[in-house]
Amino acid sequence: MEAGRSELAAWPPGLRGRDRERAALETLLAHARQSRGGALLLLGEPGTGRTSLLAAAAGIATAAGGTVLRTAGIRAEAAVPLAGLHRTLLPIAPLVRAVPGPHGAAPAEVLAGRVPAGGELALGAALSGLVAELGSAAPLLWCVDDAQWLDPATLRALGMAARRLTGLPAAMLFAADDTDPATAALEGLDTLRLEPLAPDAARRMLADRLARERRSGAAHFGAGPLPGTLPGTLRTGLTAESRLSGQDAAAVLDLAAGNPLALVELAEAAMDGRLPEPPALPAGSRLRERHRERFRTLGPGARTVVALVLSGGPLAAPVLAAAARRLGLAAGSVADARARGLVELRDGTATVPGRLLRTSLAALLSPADRLAAYAVLASVLDPSAARAFGALHRLGRSAAPSPETERELEAAAGAARRSTGHTAAATVLERGAEAAARPYIRGRWLVAAAADAQAAGETRWARGLLRRAGAQGGPSPGGAMGALVRGEIELRDGVPAVACRDLSAAIGRFPAAQRAPAVRALMLAGEAGCVAGDFVAYFDLADRARALRRSDDPPERRLVFDHFAGLAATFRGRHDQAQWALRRVVRLAETLQDAEPAVWAAQAAYTLGDARRAHALATAAVHRARRQGASALVPAALVYEALCALALDRYAAAGAAAEEGLRLAESTGQRNLAVDHLSVLALLAALQGDSATAGLRMAAAERAVAVRGLGRPEAFNRWVSACADLAADRPADALSRFARMRAGAGQVNLAVRGMAAPHFIEAAVRCGQRAKAAGALRAYEHWAAASRSSVRLALAHRCHGLLAEDDGTAVDHFREALRLHQDDDTVLELAKTELFYASRLRRTRRPGEARGLLRDAVAVFRQFDARPWTDRAVAELRAAGDRVGPVDREPGGVRELTAQQTRISELVAQGATNREIADLLLLSTRTVEYHLRNIFSRLGVRSRVELASLFR
Repeated sequence: MEAGRSELAAWPPGLRGRDRERAALETLLAHARQSRGGALLLLGEPGTGRTSLLAAAAGIATAAGGTVLRTAGIRAEAAVPLAGLHRTLLPIAPLVRAVPGPHGAAPAEVLAGRVPAGGELALGAALSGLVAELGSAAPLLWCVDDAQWLDPATLRALGMAARRLTGLPAAMLFAADDTDPATAALEGLDTLRLEPLAPDAARRMLADRLARERRSGAAHFGAGPLPGTLPGTLRTGLTAESRLSGQDAAAVLDLAAGNPLALVELAEAAMDGRLPEPPALPAGSRLRERHRERFRTLGPGARTVVALVLSGGPLAAPVLAAAARRLGLAAGSVADARARGLVELRDGTATVPGRLLRTSLAALLSPADRLAAYAVLASVLDPSAARAFGALHRLGRSAAPSPETERELEAAAGAARRSTGHTAAATVLERGAEAAARPYIRGRWLVAAAADAQAAGETRWARGLLRRAGAQGGPSPGGAMGALVRGEIELRDGVPAVACRDLSAAIGRFPAAQRAPAVRALMLAGEAGCVAGDFVAYFDLADRARALRRSDDPPERRLVFDHFAGLAATFRGRHDQAQWALRRVVRLAETLQDAEPAVWAAQAAYTLGDARRAHALATAAVHRARRQGASALVPAALVYEALCALALDRYAAAGAAAEEGLRLAESTGQRNLAVDHLSVLALLAALQGDSATAGLRMAAAERAVAVRGLGRPEAFNRWVSACADLAADRPADALSRFARMRAGAGQVNLAVRGMAAPHFIEAAVRCGQRAKAAGALRAYEHWAAASRSSVRLALAHRCHGLLAEDDGTAVDHFREALRLHQDDDTVLELAKTELFYASRLRRTRRPGEARGLLRDAVAVFRQFDARPWTDRAVAELRAAGDRVGPVDREPGGVRELTAQQTRISELVAQGATNREIADLLLLSTRTVEYHLRNIFSRLGVRSRVELASLFR
């Protein structure tokens, strides 16, 4: 439509993420120009941009030469009949009086301050005629904002007119609060509900706001990146200068939850230093006032319901109903609160929806309101659940500090942690801190709440709690426990080298009686050293671990000390010594039920080369973490679940685990773990020979690796790149990448280098650097023999076969490698060994033996959709004298697809575009297109429609 295209320039550039609404408005205006009049009702939460969309539509209509009328509801006049219509008609009074007949008479009566004769039907009909008259000269757009605050008579009259626009050169556009019952007068109109902005659109809008601030030159700016999301660009960020730190930007985006007005008001408050703690809408906020107006319109019973849910939520629906009965609230109070959008009932649980609304309403509750809510909840819950509310009630009523009540609340938080999870414990401790009389207790509880919030995967909440704990005063905010929590957050979402330093310092700050948190700080410091690639720091920590060890340590602490001993020995190349310590870690973990030791044991088993046991431990860690409400541990456990699935040639399972881990790492604010999952996904693509996808995923992680000094992921990604080069038959490039496999601290990453040794040896042999290959093989063979891993022993024999100059020796090693592969079920590595062995056989003039091996290898490579490896094996098979025909089709067709191809086909059947499939599966669009070509060929289909029919 030409008119539609001409209006593109009129659309305000600041309206981000509203493409659907834009299309609807442009269609409405185009129909008005074609005398196909209509009306549209925009419904949304306060602050979602209703007014901005009306202004945009008015601007487009004016630019096209149309006439625009504007009406806005005013709460103060909502009880005055026809007050809204009177205000609308005043600016066009001469035009109204000039309209002849009844179409002008009734509106003229309104202008005179009188109710027209004939009632509402006559007025509605007159307004329809007035619209026709006004639109005769130029298309008319009538914009009605805040319709919920118009007087009922005006709203009914406008609704009648809006439903009678067919065949007229006019459009009416209404905007209203989606929870206000007054909008029932507009029933029958087309409705468009405004959803929160998508995360990308919210970031772009915030970036726009900051860019305007920079251009204004209003203040001195300091650098501060704006976090982004995965996948696609690992944290694309706002690289220009702004007064908004990355941490504040993250808090703004999180709290605003896609509400445009909240984004603006929170960003302005943060830049001016007015952002409250904990983060909330600032004083003078228009949006906060809108939230409070909703609350004030409720009856007393419904307000009490909101207070109950705010103080005790989330609440099970029967508990809320019991509390309402205990208080004698009027029937329908809960329904009233729900109708106004202040209480949401989902899956049998009542909450105040959205942290933004909760923070606005929480400020309306007085201490007495909270105490009353705590008391009634304690009276209707069973004793175990009532414990926390009873303690909060007694704590709030205490005129002076009460150690007994403080101990009671801490016990209640512990019980909540065990029964419900870390989120519940953090909530109890935070509420307790608000009621505690002593600053020391407030600070201690806020730090403990931060530890629980971090364990629950609520990183931003944890940061806010730590800031509030610091505001309690004292020379060392939060003490040793605060340093531990801050260090863990830095490890997961910051610079691991800084985390290693801070956690190392925290170890000695714990009193002698608090060995458990001190040992955990030690373990996390070691992990930070590994991630940073700082092995000097790791060896120092291993020495401290040896000194801290006691004979009476419980199993969970012995596991930590053995873990240090085993990994330190591994990093030093003392594999015989390492295996005993690491095996003890695995055995100890099997006697424990917590998730975290299972994650550490999975790492130990993976280091030993026992992929099956490591996979079982990682899977157990995932289930335990979810059951215990320790969401932050799930992405860490999924790293090892994915790596072990790869080692076991379970590529579909590895991809699923890494994709889930990536999403969870993002949502729990653990960007460094997100990098780990991107690296695993890149390795998966590289092992399949998909260099384009591997490169895309590594590029997404590249900036974070460099900025945050992630030494281990950097070395890992060098390995991934080398694997992709080898699959693409570029051994020289692979060898060059191996030469640069160094950690961020400049030390060789021995763990990753050990796992990558077979690929290094392959590259070195193919480049003629046999001495380098032999040296690497000696070290790798020692590791393989010490670990007694059949996978590693098979790869060691394969490397011997590649390196051997004597054909008989090479054949012996290849045969032993094949035997060992049969024991470990690593099918893809078996196929690669068959390829290398067959290549040797062909060169020694034994093509008959080579052909059988190569046929098996081709079948496996095709099964795994490893196209470059398939091409290499097919080339060898042809060189061995075999004529390679088309792929044999299996009965049923669909069964011959790989797991990745099946997932792509299912998404096509659901109507997904190539771009959407690429985003979901973390692939490039070119890779999706490549897979679809193969799918079409294998299944004999010619279109997406035919493909979809097979999967429905």
